Amino acid sequence: MSPSRGAAINSSFLRTLLSPTHTLATLSASSLRTQIYLSTSLSPHLNLSLEHHLFTSLPPATYTLLLYLNTPSLILGRNQNPWLEVHHPSVRAQSTVQLLRRRSGGGTVYHDLGNVNYSATVPTAVFNRDTHAHLVAGVLGPQARVNERHDIVWGPQGDKVSGSAYKLTRERSYHHGTMLLNCDLESIRGLLRSPLASAVVAARGVASVPSPVTNTGVDTGEFISGVARAFAEMYGGTAGVAVVSEEEMEAVEGIGKGVRELRSQEWVYGQTPRFSVRLPGGAGVVEVEKGVVTTVEGEAVEGVSGCRFGGGVVRRLLQGVGYAEAEKWAAEIVGGEEWGT
Repeated sequence: MSPSRGAAINSSFLRTLLSPTHTLATLSASSLRTQIYLSTSLSPHLNLSLEHHLFTSLPPATYTLLLYLNTPSLILGRNQNPWLEVHHPSVRAQSTVQLLRRRSGGGTVYHDLGNVNYSATVPTAVFNRDTHAHLVAGVLGPQARVNERHDIVWGPQGDKVSGSAYKLTRERSYHHGTMLLNCDLESIRGLLRSPLASAVVAARGVASVPSPVTNTGVDTGEFISGVARAFAEMYGGTAGVAVVSEEEMEAVEGIGKGVRELRSQEWVYGQTPRFSVRLPGGAGVVEVEKGVVTTVEGEAVEGVSGCRFGGGVVRRLLQGVGYAEAEKWAAEIVGGEEWGT
């Protein structure tokens, strides 16, 4: 039986799927062209930092696959706006679901233990956005196919089961994606809905494209082992396999640095592209850049420009509109007093 939502993945389970041949240190230092890493960590900060470390430190000719699961988390694309992509008041009001910004582009995704994440890195000269999507769809069977947006969809309705994002550099490029096996779809629907979006006048950055989603119901272990075997077969030769523990990751300086960056509020909020919001009751338009208020049209409240955007700023700007409306906007539409606090 596969580990599903609420269960922890461990090295013993992963070792029954694929026999490890190396540790993180020995495989990453080897000359093997094809390398497969299975993470035992459920931390989105650690797993995304491991991915970045492998991407930036391995030789350009290496073909790398990383597979991992995360505890409940919302992962923003590199150029996205947290206030416009998620139900920010709900996210700030709880501690169960973490909010992160990844280093690749694309839209916001939800992770939990019913979702498996895969990341395939190859030399840029042979990179194609559909190659690994077709590989994964082939593992799932005839109900899965790749659509024109490079997403993997399922069944006759074509509901999305895997979204993709990419990072391309001169020498190496990766495609990483999610796979909905037994995910908490109600959380997806509730958390990926912004109450602020209708008030936005203009916004730079990348907006997510909503799509109907479903679970495949495929066994977690079967999916992990199937994708790993297919990747090894695709690139031939001897594939090295490492089942990577948190202790191994934490011992790598570059991974630790990546975790600190991803946990930083300056990274999550301070990297937000410019946007502007029209407040109710004639309170004006708020211009925000990198998460900080730059100007307020017809500003009647002093000391707001230069403040970090959040419910606290909105409450001050709506003083003249009335307490109930100000509190509604601060607590139910924007959320959070001030990021970074």
